[in-house]
Amino acid sequence: MSPSTTDAAELEVSVERLAGSQAQLTVEAPVAEVDRAVGLALRHLGQQYRLPGFRPGKAPAAVVERVVGWEALRQHAIDDLLPEIWARAVAQANLEPVSNPDVTEVVLERGEPFRFTASVVLRPEVNLGDYRRIKVSVAAPEVSEEDVDRTLEALRQRYAQLEDAGQREARVGDVITAELTMHHNDEVVGTPGQLQTLDLERGDLLPGMADQLLGARVGEPAEVTVTLPEEYGRPELRGELVVITADVKQIQAKELPALDDNLAAIAGHGESLTELRQFVRDQLTEEARLEGEQGQEAKALEELVAVSRVEVPEVMIQAEIDRQIKDLELRLSASGISLEQLLASDDKQLEQLRGERRQPAVERVQLELILGEVARREKLQVSDQELDENLRRIFSKGASKDSRRRAREPLRRELLLGQARRLVAALARGESIPEPVDG
Repeated sequence: MSPSTTDAAELEVSVERLAGSQAQLTVEAPVAEVDRAVGLALRHLGQQYRLPGFRPGKAPAAVVERVVGWEALRQHAIDDLLPEIWARAVAQANLEPVSNPDVTEVVLERGEPFRFTASVVLRPEVNLGDYRRIKVSVAAPEVSEEDVDRTLEALRQRYAQLEDAGQREARVGDVITAELTMHHNDEVVGTPGQLQTLDLERGDLLPGMADQLLGARVGEPAEVTVTLPEEYGRPELRGELVVITADVKQIQAKELPALDDNLAAIAGHGESLTELRQFVRDQLTEEARLEGEQGQEAKALEELVAVSRVEVPEVMIQAEIDRQIKDLELRLSASGISLEQLLASDDKQLEQLRGERRQPAVERVQLELILGEVARREKLQVSDQELDENLRRIFSKGASKDSRRRAREPLRRELLLGQARRLVAALARGESIPEPVDG
């Protein structure tokens, strides 16, 4: 490919676009920039070195250069000048790098322009499909009488009164208070004798535990054998067979409120069972509506990706995998588990985990690039006022100005992508949204 040159008053920037969203830039800055950088380097180094006969920073430039040497002075000037010139060159050429530049062939000499070559990965071009022709309808919310009945039954369970069942055996629907001790391979796991309340009718107990506790009696320890689920909190115990000893302290029977007008009063929704049923039906309908809208948006975005084309640079994929791994580490640390422990429990290496995350990372970056192009094409914008309002909601009053500043542009991009998502979904629903006007 032949390089294309962008004329500018201060810099000469030549951009050669290569395959894989890569580009090579040749940048030249005028001699005045070299003189300025060398002068600044002399002042900085003059303050750092103690020169005999001179106070810090007061030695003549020629003396400073003679002491530190031209090579040290030159490198200091390059270190100061290069980041600034690179940022100006990128802005001047209207480029969006997604990687740090690989800089070579740096030339900084007195009386000559400052020159360097840099290779960089750019945000890839997106071949956006005709997203305005995508059509995906929203599923109509459907709520059956059986759905309402199940919710009313759950309300009765929530407001049930507990009464001591005495010495009788545990039955379906009872609530057991017991001290639990878990054993794995004859070793106690966790804290022994933990007092817990177990509802034998709820589905949040370990699989098979409720059935094995039926028939238990106060004062008679019961043994329960279960296989811990794959989502169990401690990774090293997932899928393992454990024995739980339950020292039953109390058995309580549930007294459910009647399915009548009094249940409405207890729940605080209406004055009659009819009004309560209508409230429940309205709530379920709203939930179904929101679920339908979310499903419609997801399908519309699938169609958007299907009609668009973009080659995701490897550097962006790896950055997204890094982000996902970091997020996983934060979530694990909140549970007192390290990433190393998780990997060890699954007999897995970090590279295997990164490999598993690769495809989701590709899909996420691909969608974000496409939505970014939609936002550009539709001329979507996030105002400073909207950005400030969101920052106030996210950050507490004690948050530092620096943390707010760093979050500003990433948050602006997230809000912009959100606008693009909603626009694509609205168009797919058939809403009339005028196309942006050029100029």
